[in-house]
Amino acid sequence: MSSSSSSSLPIDGDKIIVKPIAAIAQLKSTSNKVQNLIDVAICARLAKSKGASMLFLPECFGFIGESSIQTLEEADDPIHLTTAKMKTGTKMENDEALTLVRSIMEGLRTISKESGLWLSGGGMHVLAEPPNSDDASDKEQRVYNTHVIIDSDGVLRCQYRKIHLFDVSIPGKVQLQESKTTAPGTELVMCDSPIGRLGVTTCYDLRFPEMYIELVKMGAQILLVPSAFTVPTGAAHWHTLLRARAIENQCYVLAAAQFGKHNEKRESFGHSLAVDPWGRVVADAGGYPKDDMDENKSEIEPPPSIVTVEIDPTLIDSIRQRMPVDVHRSNASF
Repeated sequence: MSSSSSSSLPIDGDKIIVKPIAAIAQLKSTSNKVQNLIDVAICARLAKSKGASMLFLPECFGFIGESSIQTLEEADDPIHLTTAKMKTGTKMENDEALTLVRSIMEGLRTISKESGLWLSGGGMHVLAEPPNSDDASDKEQRVYNTHVIIDSDGVLRCQYRKIHLFDVSIPGKVQLQESKTTAPGTELVMCDSPIGRLGVTTCYDLRFPEMYIELVKMGAQILLVPSAFTVPTGAAHWHTLLRARAIENQCYVLAAAQFGKHNEKRESFGHSLAVDPWGRVVADAGGYPKDDMDENKSEIEPPPSIVTVEIDPTLIDSIRQRMPVDVHRSNASF
């Protein structure tokens, strides 16, 4: 595993607790894939300057289109997740180099190698396998909303296909039907990383707490919830749900978010967050106001931007020892 940048805190004289730094991006992705990757590269540069060892990107970081047809046309081919072809000799600040990438995945690989960071690509469209069903209604091409973890050598460490798809209709506000173009995943995924053991999820999964309980049983210390939350649902539930998942599971929760108007049809809430295992919000990139938050919106740094958080492994252990929720849950009978 690659070495990680970190800060250290002396404990009991000689004992040192290593606290790796995570960087959480806030983006405003569009249908311009090249510009989106440039924004990711900017966040990687910022993360490196802050001493981070890993950068977390929101859902749809590489592409947000205006139609389902566009989504299908611009999806990555699955082969890009299994090949390791890289363009060598380029620098991540070189815009021309990024225009040469053939896919979002190849762009991420280039950025990870040039920056020396692990990357969490919180959700990208990857073409699904052709349907095998004889049902005529099931012959349409679909994609998987795929969350990838890439190490600092550009190697794919894991991929998670979003299980819970977001179909919602709020009259006059939001009309989204993710299942129209996206096939659901079926498997939970956990991944080791320089900052700890990651439970890998995406956006709408957040509303299904049983999923996170299972990830903790698998060993997760840090739960990832990259998202593109709508403004109405974000204002109502974003902070509450993320804090709840952290408290219930006694984990860090890292939630990179989209923010702002992507096109005429779509707008995201923002507020990339880090929540500690006690449920405290320890980093918030800001976004649309929620109650009294962010009254002065001019102070919010526009995307692309990052916030950082130190991951303290002793805090996770301490809280779980003092309040062994998982043991109590296992002993319960209903």
